[in-house]
Amino acid sequence: MKCIRGRCRAAVLAVLLAAGAAAGLAVAAENPTAKITADTSGSATRVIVTLSRPVASSITTSAAKVEIVFASPVDLTPSESRLDDAILKGWQARGDRTLSLSTGATYKGYESFELRNPARLVLDLRGERPSRPEPAFAVPKGGRARPVIVVDPGHGGVETGATGPSGTQEKDVALDLARRLKTALERDAGATAVLTRDEDRLVPLDDRAAIANHNRAHLFLSIHLNAAKRRGAIGAETYFLSPDSTDDEARTLAALENRASGVAEAPQAQNAEGDRSLDLILWDLAQNQYLAESARLAESVQKELNALAGTKDRGVRQAPFRVLMGATMPAILVEAGFITNPDEEARFRDPAYLDKVVDAIVRAVRGYLDGRARLDEPGAGR
Repeated sequence: MKCIRGRCRAAVLAVLLAAGAAAGLAVAAENPTAKITADTSGSATRVIVTLSRPVASSITTSAAKVEIVFASPVDLTPSESRLDDAILKGWQARGDRTLSLSTGATYKGYESFELRNPARLVLDLRGERPSRPEPAFAVPKGGRARPVIVVDPGHGGVETGATGPSGTQEKDVALDLARRLKTALERDAGATAVLTRDEDRLVPLDDRAAIANHNRAHLFLSIHLNAAKRRGAIGAETYFLSPDSTDDEARTLAALENRASGVAEAPQAQNAEGDRSLDLILWDLAQNQYLAESARLAESVQKELNALAGTKDRGVRQAPFRVLMGATMPAILVEAGFITNPDEEARFRDPAYLDKVVDAIVRAVRGYLDGRARLDEPGAGR
């Protein structure tokens, strides 16, 4: 390029500006994605639209439809779905700006709110449902109902979790434990067990509890391995959800687990003005009615794992683990041991020891289920 009186610099600047504009147009051309899920396990049907980035929207209603109209185009997934639900028949995308919800015969109205990190629009559709089946832990004629237990192997895919001194990865051990636990729960606890992942892939944290809700699970068990700067740290820890951590160590662990799976940060108990985060309040409310049962289950698991390892009780703890938020059943997170401890890492590479860990958890779950069944017997507690 021949330069005359500084025109070369101007020409180069023009080229750069044009390239930048083109890049900006390319980015703008990529519509945000909107993932749609529905939970019919509660008294209302909850529809959650999770957006890859915030998009303004409005809601309109008609006799048989509730429509979400977005201010700009979005890619709706799945674009169509049919449900067996008295309140919501299903949904269908109309173009790239409208999500049309077909309401059922018992639909009476809706409430909506928005959440952040990630951006979500939540609609609670009110209505009436046919009578539900007997409670999961009741003892109907002919024997006890078969409980559904969702087992969640932590991490997966590019998110390896903690790594032991010899290179053992948490995601692999968690999946191995979860597969063995599924088999043992179905064989020895009379349960139907569902895995949130059965291969080496990353499942978003919010999707894990959603899987449990979708399956109307009675228990949710998230399986992990712990890490510590002290190589001699040893023993299991069992957690249930709380906006306030038991101690700094529990708070740090929850923050690491939340960030590890792509969540920018754990929802904070308080913001700069001293008010609790709206996100945390809403998810805490979802789990609040199950906290006592979650604590009982956690105590049972912790007791069995202490006996297995012959270690000092590290205690049942509480922390704001994102993976437990939104679960509509008793839910716990099990740190089965410290993979950063060379001795414990070696044990976690031994299939026989993994089976012992699984047997301990199954004993705890079975004891918990038996206790619930006794409480649900006619006349119990009177």
